[in-house]
Amino acid sequence: MKYVFFALVCVLHAAEEKTNERKTFSGVRELVIDNVSGFIEVTAGTGGSVEIEIEKTLSGDSADRLALAKKEISLTTTQEGGLVRLLVDGPFRCHCADNSINFRGHEVYKFVYDFKVRVPRDVKLELRTVNKSHISVNGTAGDYTISNVNGPIEMTDVEGSGTVHTVNGGVKVLYARNPTGATSFKSVNGSLDISFRSGLNADVRMKTMNGGLYTDFDVSALPIAASPGENRNGKFVWSSRRMTGVRIGGGGPELQFETLNGDVMVRNREK
Repeated sequence: MKYVFFALVCVLHAAEEKTNERKTFSGVRELVIDNVSGFIEVTAGTGGSVEIEIEKTLSGDSADRLALAKKEISLTTTQEGGLVRLLVDGPFRCHCADNSINFRGHEVYKFVYDFKVRVPRDVKLELRTVNKSHISVNGTAGDYTISNVNGPIEMTDVEGSGTVHTVNGGVKVLYARNPTGATSFKSVNGSLDISFRSGLNADVRMKTMNGGLYTDFDVSALPIAASPGENRNGKFVWSSRRMTGVRIGGGGPELQFETLNGDVMVRNREK
């Protein structure tokens, strides 16, 4: 007697839907894009309006999962005077004061929003994303708050001051005009490669655990900043922030560079 064994194979049929949308806003002084999964690319234009192209991709392992994504994921757009905010919304948002994100459990579906944006040069930018992401900014002159988690940040021929922070990725910035206010560059797993114009005047503080600190500007030493003293078992103790401080030129706004795994490079773009 012969026995024949049949293997049963279960195949999940993936479902995906892509949509494209264009939005235009006038009179914008501040633009906030609060993304979750996907890139944000911003370029300065010659016009007076903000123009945004949005590609949304929803996918799941079945038509029912895709239907759930379409029900739960949305893009909220608000304009209040000169402030425009676009926020990718879903069950992962706390809907509290800071609209923080908390992913819990297995993903039932996937979603990606990719933003391509053209703005007037002086618009103030606040850009955030988390996954499958990069952020790029080209040619803007306003101040900025740029935040990523799993991806790099690149800014080219920009002006203004602010913060440029990511976790897993590098930061690369090329300035058309040096910052006039305090500015911070941070990563955890990535190098910081920042190029300024000649004639930079700044107080610079740099820190890395696994990498090097480099600059081709002429520098003089600054004292290492210390925290306020603390009384421990009858002894007054100060602890250092372990930041390397240097003064470039005649000193000026504080520029802070901090990473854990990577180099810090403060460059003169004219050299």
